[in-house]
Amino acid sequence: MVVNENDIRTRAYFHFANRTGTTWQDLTSNWIQAEAEEKALAAAKIPDITGELFTYRPLSQLIPTLVLPAIDAKVANGAILPTALPIELKRLQILWPSSGTTVVQVNDEVQIHVVGLPTRTNLKAGDPIHASDFVPGSERLVPPTINGVPAAYLLFFSSFMDMRVYFDFSHNAPGGNPHTPVTPPYELQELAARRDFIQAHPPETLLARLRQLGWPPSPTYYPTLVQTMAQPGGDTPAMIASTITALHGPEYWTRSIALWEELKIFSTRTPYVRKAIEEYLEGDYVSAIYVAVPQFEGLINDYVASAGGTVAGGFRNTVTEFKRLIESRKVLLFPRFALTHVVDFIDSGSFWNNTSTIANPNQEVNRHGIAHGVFTGFETQELALKFLLLLDCVAFILIQDQLIRGALN
Repeated sequence: MVVNENDIRTRAYFHFANRTGTTWQDLTSNWIQAEAEEKALAAAKIPDITGELFTYRPLSQLIPTLVLPAIDAKVANGAILPTALPIELKRLQILWPSSGTTVVQVNDEVQIHVVGLPTRTNLKAGDPIHASDFVPGSERLVPPTINGVPAAYLLFFSSFMDMRVYFDFSHNAPGGNPHTPVTPPYELQELAARRDFIQAHPPETLLARLRQLGWPPSPTYYPTLVQTMAQPGGDTPAMIASTITALHGPEYWTRSIALWEELKIFSTRTPYVRKAIEEYLEGDYVSAIYVAVPQFEGLINDYVASAGGTVAGGFRNTVTEFKRLIESRKVLLFPRFALTHVVDFIDSGSFWNNTSTIANPNQEVNRHGIAHGVFTGFETQELALKFLLLLDCVAFILIQDQLIRGALN
């Protein structure tokens, strides 16, 4: 983030007395201090997205060059049925031996080995082991081997709209010792708890309930919203809205904007998306809504055109083409039902409905009533947030698809 002189003069000058307890007297020394403080404040606001970039960018290179050819080979030898495509990539492991052919394993082919300190002493060989049998924090991932020799590897997990990556390439590095495996920390209990939680609270059930209240799909609902909804009174529309609002505060949107800008997900429309979010955070909900609403058609039209699809015959046809393009990939990094929920929300939900069917313009996401000036009194925080969450979910799908296509910036 670049802090220019205007930023400093408009912000630092007027807040100088509050920060220092003194008046602005010495223009030179005060200016130096104000400049340093403004730069420090600006730096503190820069979100750290290195974790996301370390996940997305390596995968955007490896999936097109190694994984998709491996999928083709598995289809050719009968390991994967053509009718199973696109497969949901829940597990992926790529092994690079010091010499020989790279090995690509997907889903059930991936075997995970974990070691750690036991919580009980009566374990015997052959006993079933559960996540709770390990001392929390002691779990370590045992590096995979090829013919008993550790290999460089990348291990990828995907659950409901969540991705994890582990890797170690040191075995093939110059001067490295391939016989000295490194056992990195492995969040076994966290992953097991997340799996069990999702199984106990199926995402499809949750998304169907939220759609009844006009909330679009989002990768952020687990686990906080689900836990709140399970409490007495937590399933009321007001409590759901309050919880979702709290989940998506300034920190969340600042990180999202930084990631979208870095990856150029929204291309030339990024300034408009940023503006909509900034107006939302400022509490100007009518401006946020008016800026966000026109972007959906443009975003999907732009993406379909850039991905080689056909933009013709009206927007709803383009939405169908959007879904077809994404389902034409050989792999998906998210559940297929998530894509269906997003497309249905836009195509057959209140978003595209005739304005005469909208009973609550300040709660139901509807393009026509706002874009054509039919509605008034719709400018609530809840409605503005719903439009932004729909943008957020579209961005999530675009990131995954660009990653698979090798088109990620």
